[in-house]
Amino acid sequence: MNQILSTEDPNKKNKTKKTNSADFNKIIKVFCIAIFIFGAILIGIYAYKLLNKKKTSKIAKPEITLEEFDDNAKIVAKAEAGINKVIYYWDINEQTEKSFNGTTATFEEAVEIPNGENTLTVKVIDQNGQVSETNKGYTRTKDIEKPVIEIDKDKGTQITITDETELAYATYKWEDEPDENITKVEAEPKEGETVAKEIVIDITAKKGTNTLVITAVDAAGNTETLKKIYKGVSDPEIEVYREGEYLYMNIKHDLGFKKVEFSVNGQVMVYDENYRNYDATKKELSYKFQLKEGKNQLIINATSNEDTTKTYNGECQYP
Repeated sequence: MNQILSTEDPNKKNKTKKTNSADFNKIIKVFCIAIFIFGAILIGIYAYKLLNKKKTSKIAKPEITLEEFDDNAKIVAKAEAGINKVIYYWDINEQTEKSFNGTTATFEEAVEIPNGENTLTVKVIDQNGQVSETNKGYTRTKDIEKPVIEIDKDKGTQITITDETELAYATYKWEDEPDENITKVEAEPKEGETVAKEIVIDITAKKGTNTLVITAVDAAGNTETLKKIYKGVSDPEIEVYREGEYLYMNIKHDLGFKKVEFSVNGQVMVYDENYRNYDATKKELSYKFQLKEGKNQLIINATSNEDTTKTYNGECQYP
């Protein structure tokens, strides 16, 4: 009986087992090294956060100081980590927000105090997200209301200036005139009053189109200015005089006439610019009539091109 003999080398088999064992050990070593590195990274991150947290916790929160001067509230803010935002507002009014993104560690600003009782709230946020907030109440009783200037709608040339507290003075001038022509009106209390609260000014409009500048100042220094455009007009001028047995009349106006009516002892005559005794250069109309014995009555109605009128009504005894 034939036998089949094994030809496998036992030394080779052992060598293979040793090789497999070595590869496995390498994998274990690499895996352990990876775990070690990963763990070191985690420890580093944690240590960094811990150190940074300790560092951050040592930085103080922002400081806010509120002061007062000359009817203003002064906001002073400081942040060691740098200021990110400053927010402030009066009571429930719209808030003001200013961003700095850490470019500054200090902030100062003066804010005008509103009239009456008001509370100012200020919030400061630093670059580390730390928030500080404070508020303070302020009372302001100073007069901040401006005087009121009114033009009489009917007359147009009467100016009334009023103030609820106290007036100081008013000035006025035509805009095209130099400052030397400014007219100043001091406020004076009315009888029974201790302070002046009203000024009344009557002005005469210049001929043509001009602008009047009116300025009113109260005792607290509040100032109001108003400009009013006037189209200045004037009445016709009528002159009547006697020489001997004649009565003479001259009627003139800078812009001429629309119509002139004469009534001499009841006889009515109407003249216009086409009348032969009208001087177009001087804008003047002349007339004379002979007096009769006894009482003579003369009535003149003149209407200018500005629609202004003038009436003369007189009597003359002759001789």
